[in-house]
Amino acid sequence: MKIRPKRGLSLFVAVFLPLLLGLAAWQDRRAEEKAALEARMAAQATQAPRAVETWLADSEALWPFAPAFARGRWRADRALWLDNQTDQGRVGYGLYVPLALEDGTWLLVDLGFRRAPERRDALPPLTLPAGPVAVSGRLRPAPPVRPVLGDEAVAEGWPRRVQALRWRELQAAFGTQNTLREAILVASPEVLGVEAYQGLAPPMSAAQHRGYRLQWLGLALVLVVGWIFASLDRTPRSQDVP
Repeated sequence: MKIRPKRGLSLFVAVFLPLLLGLAAWQDRRAEEKAALEARMAAQATQAPRAVETWLADSEALWPFAPAFARGRWRADRALWLDNQTDQGRVGYGLYVPLALEDGTWLLVDLGFRRAPERRDALPPLTLPAGPVAVSGRLRPAPPVRPVLGDEAVAEGWPRRVQALRWRELQAAFGTQNTLREAILVASPEVLGVEAYQGLAPPMSAAQHRGYRLQWLGLALVLVVGWIFASLDRTPRSQDVP
């Protein structure tokens, strides 16, 4: 039995096999990145919290996801409600409130998820202490700048519903006299004001990425085996009659 490849099927395999292998390799790289991040977060969990100002004075390579604390006063009048968030099937907002630090700068604090009211024009109620507070949590970098899509307009007034956290726009909205630190403190579950803690767990773990890699490799194997099976020449050989 010989292999006689069919042109159309061979072209299909030639296009999609490298694509599947490339996706598997990409998932493998993502798995390595997530494994390094998970190991880093596990190691940092054993460290003693340090003041935010101390962490941010170091290289940015050192402080992401580090345990930290900050002292200051809430600026609940400048609360940001990040739209289109979900938690365990519930629709709502991510709550971000500036904390005016003792050195005069502002730090955005992630206070977790709040369920959306039934009315779209209403925002969840917010009550925070008016006096000095100490907030513990973990630091994460400010989100990367992304372009504005479609008619994603900048909201006005306070408190403000936003579609994304864009630092330049936030700095302008808060006022140039209030320097906004380019970091976010994800508040610990016990911090007053946190109702639904979402934490810092990556949206997909290293194990999940490895699972997807195996799926892409499996599809590549099926593609090759199918190509071989479909290319087999099953025409019976003619036999010479004596």
